[in-house]
Amino acid sequence: MTDPTTVENGRGPLASPKLWVALVLLVGVVVFIVQNREPTEIRLLLVSVTSPLWVTLTAAVVVGGLIGWLLRPSGSTRTGRAARRGR
Repeated sequence: MTDPTTVENGRGPLASPKLWVALVLLVGVVVFIVQNREPTEIRLLLVSVTSPLWVTLTAAVVVGGLIGWLLRPSGSTRTGRAARRGR
């Protein structure tokens, strides 16, 4: 017998923990954007740009993620490390 409070979609419960975390993060992002719409001046060397604060911070997060992705160990390095640990 199934729990009447759970809706099945063929792949498990519809309201999974991942879905709840995603929804909470989405609400947080929307609140962040709404509260940080004022223009901010950013200076880097000789260049000065004015943009909303949320755009600037989002760009910084994206650049940080890209740097982390570029500097991650390659697949063969991770596999090699795991193989050496297993010996």
